[in-house]
Amino acid sequence: MSGLRAVPLPSPERLRSALRPALAARGRPLRVLAEGVDGIAGEIDLVAIDPGGTLVVVLVASDPAEALGLVARGLAERRSLPRRAEDWLKFAPDLGLRVERGVELLLLAPDFGAATRAAAAEAGPSLELVRMRFAALDGGAPEPLLESLEIPSPGPEVPRERPRLSVFRSGLDESALPESRPAGF
Repeated sequence: MSGLRAVPLPSPERLRSALRPALAARGRPLRVLAEGVDGIAGEIDLVAIDPGGTLVVVLVASDPAEALGLVARGLAERRSLPRRAEDWLKFAPDLGLRVERGVELLLLAPDFGAATRAAAAEAGPSLELVRMRFAALDGGAPEPLLESLEIPSPGPEVPRERPRLSVFRSGLDESALPESRPAGF
């Protein structure tokens, strides 16, 4: 009987090449422009473009413990990449890249913890978290399974009560004290 079974993530080089067709087949297909690009915060796994011309930075973590770091790295790259994209357009104006649309982040990891999801919610709507797993069918090549995750919207800020400055434990204040003063004052 044939079956689908979970397999470990491939090596980083094979992981990137396996992700290319999976990213192209998503609901919003991405065309990969570059792989292993030097970024401001380390290596950018993939730089892609969506059908509307938006630049997409794809960062991959092979361990869920690394996922929170992806958010920080992604935000750094999102800020620095538009300047580089303008230079890319000078060399390849037919890319279809629209720099004015900004940079979006696609972060892939085996899972994302609560802290990572909260940080992603604060980063805004141009960040997408995708759970990445690999499976193989009867000894076939490992294929990526990508699942977009819902990022909770940040809730309203809860006002905090400010502590009163001079309050005695008994609830009395200075006006309730008698007017006795030591001699000499």
